[in-house]
Amino acid sequence: MSLKALPHPHLPAFYTPGSGLRARALQSYLEGLHRVYAALKPLPPVRLYLLGEKDWQGLLPYPYGLPFQRTEPDGLSLYAPARYPERLLHRLREVLLPVGAPGNLEAFLDLILGHEYAHAVQVAWGLRTGRRWLDELLANYLFLYALGRAYPNLAQDYLAWAERLARLEPENPRLSAYDRRRTRLKDALWFQGVLTLKARDLPEDLLGELLQAQTPKAVHRLLVERAPGLACLPIPKP
Repeated sequence: MSLKALPHPHLPAFYTPGSGLRARALQSYLEGLHRVYAALKPLPPVRLYLLGEKDWQGLLPYPYGLPFQRTEPDGLSLYAPARYPERLLHRLREVLLPVGAPGNLEAFLDLILGHEYAHAVQVAWGLRTGRRWLDELLANYLFLYALGRAYPNLAQDYLAWAERLARLEPENPRLSAYDRRRTRLKDALWFQGVLTLKARDLPEDLLGELLQAQTPKAVHRLLVERAPGLACLPIPKP
C-alpha cells in the first residue's frame, strides 16, 4: 500500500492516489472544527486516512464505506472512503425510503466524519464514559457545538437529517439494544437521529463543566444532573 500525504500540524492526511482533492477538502472541513475545539482545550494531532477499497481492506477489518474513528497505540485516527460504494448508498436509500432524505446522501456521510472527529476529541479530553449510547450523545453534543460555530449552515443540514432519521420506526428502541455492538442499520440510524436531537437540547454551558470532570463517572453524573429525563427514549417525533 502506497499512500500520498498531506502534511498538517493538527490533521495530517494520508490518501489513496487519485483522491487528493477529496482529502484536501475533508482536511479543510475538519480544520474548521479543530479551531473551535482548540480554543477550549489543547488537542493532539488526529490522522485522517482517505482510502480506496483495496487499501481499506488491506489495512482494516471493517466493511468498506462508513467513516469511523479509531484509537490506536500511536495516536488517534479517522478513516473515510475515497468514494462511497454504491452498495452502501443503496442500503441507506432503501432504509430511508419511508421517511425520505432531506439532502444529498453522500454530503451527509461526509458530515458524519465530523461526528467521528468529535469522538476523537472525546478520547483526547477524557470524556468517554464506557456506555455506547452516552458516548454517542456526547459526540453529537461536541459535534453540534463545533459545527454550529464553524459551519452554521451545515449544522442546520445535520439537524434536518437527524429529524428525518428520528422518524424511522426501530425494531428495538431500548438503550440496552444500542449498547450492543451489533445494531440493525435502521435502528442505528434512528438512535443516531434521536441522540442528535437530544444533544441539541443539552445546555450550552454544560461543556465547561464537562471539561472540568475528572472521571467517566463524573461525566455521567453531570449529564444526569443537568439533563433530567435524559434516558427517556423514544422522544416525541418531530
